[in-house]
Amino acid sequence: MKMNISSKETHQRVHFYRFSQKELERLALERIATELGLDLQSKAIQPDARVLSQSNGINPTTYECEIRIVEVLDCKE
Repeated sequence: MKMNISSKETHQRVHFYRFSQKELERLALERIATELGLDLQSKAIQPDARVLSQSNGINPTTYECEIRIVEVLDCKE
């Protein structure tokens, strides 16, 4: 019995990152602020971010990040 065995060599680079909950919240908040053209350093901006479980407390395996940005329009900097 003759076997055809072939192999293929590939070169790759793998990048692996792990973020804490606070880092994920910060990244999401920065992304939304950039999309809206808002400066998070402004005194008129009140940002809030939190990670929520999508499983109603039973075996949490799915999460979402909720972003809330309040822009005080009558604030003078």
